[in-house]
Amino acid sequence: MLEREDLFYTANKAEFHEMYLDKWLIIAGESLFGVYDTVADATKAALSHFKPGEFMMRRPADDDLVIEIGPIIRKKNPRNNTKSKLCPEISYSVGDYMTVPYA
Repeated sequence: MLEREDLFYTANKAEFHEMYLDKWLIIAGESLFGVYDTVADATKAALSHFKPGEFMMRRPADDDLVIEIGPIIRKKNPRNNTKSKLCPEISYSVGDYMTVPYA
């Protein structure tokens, strides 16, 4: 996982909660790359500068939420249409990538 980014977020968590509670943060390395109002805007900005796995997206209001960005994978079994915790809903897709929330 993104250990440097996670450590940076944890070290600055109080400040991020105070200043950016309902915003989407992009963290790359040990720095705050950008602050965005929506997950869509944050995803577009992040993917225009980084590859998946090179950055972390966090929203301080939802500290338990982790966003994973990766290639879109389509299921081959159309009969399994039930929602479960193992198959979270896609919250936003951009190009060949999607954001998937895991709580």
